[in-house]
Amino acid sequence: MTAQPLSNPSQLIIRNSSEQMSCLDHLLVVGLPGDQLVPHLLSDGVGRITALTRDFSDWCRLQCQLEQYRQRFSLTFAPTLSGEFTQQVDGVLLFLQKSKQLIDFWLAMVLSILPAGVPVWLVGENDEGIKSWKKRLQRCFGGVRSIDNARHCVLLEARDPLSQVGFDPNQWLETFTAGDDAKIYSLPGVFSHGRLDKGTGVLLETLDSPPSGKVLDFGCGAGVICAHIHALGGNCDFTLVDCDALALASSERTMQNAGCQSFNVMPGDGLPEVNDIYDLIISNPPFHQGVKTNYAVTEQFLAQSRRLLRPGGELRIVANSFLRYPPIIEQAFGHCQTLLVRDGFSVYRAMRRS
Repeated sequence: MTAQPLSNPSQLIIRNSSEQMSCLDHLLVVGLPGDQLVPHLLSDGVGRITALTRDFSDWCRLQCQLEQYRQRFSLTFAPTLSGEFTQQVDGVLLFLQKSKQLIDFWLAMVLSILPAGVPVWLVGENDEGIKSWKKRLQRCFGGVRSIDNARHCVLLEARDPLSQVGFDPNQWLETFTAGDDAKIYSLPGVFSHGRLDKGTGVLLETLDSPPSGKVLDFGCGAGVICAHIHALGGNCDFTLVDCDALALASSERTMQNAGCQSFNVMPGDGLPEVNDIYDLIISNPPFHQGVKTNYAVTEQFLAQSRRLLRPGGELRIVANSFLRYPPIIEQAFGHCQTLLVRDGFSVYRAMRRS
């Protein structure tokens, strides 16, 4: 998987890098996109870059750069940084995410390790809400200013933190229940953080008896579906797949708290990373990437799911009723049954017959 062309925020960074970042010995980047930003910054004079990405597809796209610049570039796919990545940082670049709670979470993480006098830059697109962040940053920093505004993006700089306290990710976990017994843990930025979304709730209504065997939850989020199935008393071996490191950490906590002894949490950008055969594939599949609509991953998942089911195995998904998923399911399975339609959502089922 190759890196993408430069995003608009990355173009804005490069436009200002010679003035703002070229003299940096060690730049920390949080939320690094899977584009060509790193080679540009290294060629502009940045000594080395340590980066964090929450997106597994971006992590995959950046592997070639990791190999090429391994002496000057390190990357982790994780929800938070560990101490080994924060030594001698003299600049921090943070890419805006859709979730304001996630940026607050990451800012708290950065502030806990930020050396004195080190600037923090925040970059993002107008349709992601970057214009509101100048005031929000003033809650945490004594000095906040706009550096540039172009390509439908804004680059902000913040200095002089007003306070610096320890950072404990566990304090940011929110809990809620799914069904009668399943307790769910979620971190900021995870889909439907802190609450049961309507679509998943409709899907859970169709699970009135516990399945058994191997279960794959694609786009697992905080682990709601598998935790509910476990609470029903099903004798299942669960695989939970998501492209978001925050979701995987949340699912891990959810399943551990449920007392489940047979589960595996794994990153995946669709199904290529999944090689097992399942009795049930179940999902509330995503159709957004950031603030943009993106159906490609889900459509590929629906088309490929049959090969991961044993004969007699079942695919069951919930989706907004306006999405044209039944024809894709019918093409892969030869049929598609609608189990329930409620509140703008539909639950579809298909069986592998041979």
